[in-house]
Amino acid sequence: MTDTLEAGYEIRWAAEQFRDRPAVVFRQRTYTFREVNARANRLANGLRSLGLETGDRVGVLVNNSIHSVDAVFGLLKGAFCIVALNSRHAGPEHLGILTDAGCRAVIVAGFYRDIIEPVLAHAPDLKHVIGIDWQPPQGLAYDAFLEGASDAEPRLEVPADTICRLTYTSGSTGKPKGVVGTHRRHLARLANFFQSCEYALGPDQTMGQVGPLSHVAGNYLQPCFVRGAKTIIFERFDPLELQSAIERHRINHLLLVPTMIVRFVAALEPETYNLSSLTRINYGTAPIPVDVLRRGLEVLGPVFRQHYGMSEANSPLTLLYPGEHVTNGSEAEAARLASCGRPILAHRIVVRSADGADLPAGEVGEICIRAEGAASFEYWQRPDLTAAAIRDGWFHTGDLGRFDADGYLFIVGRTKDMIITGGFNVYAREVEDALFAHPDVLEAAVVGLPDPDLGERIAAMVVPKPGQTLDEAALTAHCRRLIAGYKVPRHWAFADELPKTASAKVAKQTIRDDLLARFGAEGAVTGVQASYD
Repeated sequence: MTDTLEAGYEIRWAAEQFRDRPAVVFRQRTYTFREVNARANRLANGLRSLGLETGDRVGVLVNNSIHSVDAVFGLLKGAFCIVALNSRHAGPEHLGILTDAGCRAVIVAGFYRDIIEPVLAHAPDLKHVIGIDWQPPQGLAYDAFLEGASDAEPRLEVPADTICRLTYTSGSTGKPKGVVGTHRRHLARLANFFQSCEYALGPDQTMGQVGPLSHVAGNYLQPCFVRGAKTIIFERFDPLELQSAIERHRINHLLLVPTMIVRFVAALEPETYNLSSLTRINYGTAPIPVDVLRRGLEVLGPVFRQHYGMSEANSPLTLLYPGEHVTNGSEAEAARLASCGRPILAHRIVVRSADGADLPAGEVGEICIRAEGAASFEYWQRPDLTAAAIRDGWFHTGDLGRFDADGYLFIVGRTKDMIITGGFNVYAREVEDALFAHPDVLEAAVVGLPDPDLGERIAAMVVPKPGQTLDEAALTAHCRRLIAGYKVPRHWAFADELPKTASAKVAKQTIRDDLLARFGAEGAVTGVQASYD
């Protein structure tokens, strides 16, 4: 790979290839490839006119819209660094990331104005605030700003290792860390996507984008654009609206998180909507409950495709292909549904013990990765964390897992999620799997709380399926039938939804803090109702 490249060249190339074909549909308006490219150019050139330079960080807090496409493509073509802000964060959390990243500009949708505006004046490096559907004091209105900028091609040559993305890790176990993404890593991620993509993606294909485009879902935006596929942008997830859109737009591909899939499958109405165009539902972060999967396969056919990955790895690490989602096969095939598939060609994955020895199939250890994308990253301004994560060329993920005899990888939990209670090691994932086996459980998260006698006590937060109710006595009895007594949670909390990170992972640290506040270090065994917006 050359040492310099044109920032976002692939966007310009796709616009030249596919020109007036439909590229993006949002709110009933269709944008062609040339229109999307022109909007990206205007944002890039407009920010350059403000004095922003190559590698400058730009915060983005935008809901799914054509503006999020502008941000992903425009900041890339302008050779800036996109810093996606988590829409679930509070103002002080946004301030922490804006400060840590040293953002010089921020683009904010009006929907989030009340959350972030009070803290913007305290971001030390922030010079420009650009508001979508609102006028920031001493700031700029997005539409007028875009209209006044040139749509000429920037054609900026930059070193391949120039920063272009700063992704703050999910913070599922603590304070988020910024993962540095360069133009070189960006192109490697694009190449890995196509290498691992076993299905057709071209001008006759349509992708439905339901998740936040500024985060994981955005990883599918550019491959679709480069291959000439059309993207339908959804502002929110609604199972019935999604089915209607699948029929109307003949959508072929979706990216959903498991909780969305549970609700989508529960609401399937094949008699009302023609869903025959749907060939892939990509998902990650967790397996799909078997009963949900069985119903989905019955109605939709073999469409499910699971991946396992993380910001540091730069691309999916493993894949469980549609043909491997089997509910009526052998015992081994059924067991694989709890796995995340097998490693793709671009990554070598091993499971290691605490002393660094590679472990055989069946034994649990830390998942370690060797690949350019996974062993060449760095944490933003944290060389200490980078050195701790990458040792001898291997990235230590902090995830616990095991391989089976056929090379399928099973995630057991996080190293920080292992609970030591009364001298016994308990993996949070095995308790969560027991809870998922209950027919009325939609989501579950298990953590350890400090205990002066046992070391740690097990606590769980559970979300019931729509229309169902749960109580601690029934769940305790259910768990005792499936796992050892010392693994059964002693504390229960119930919620309408588990708190999530920007990448749709369960925010374990938030849950741990919540349950610790509710039950204390030696709280009484009881059940409570939690609420997360």
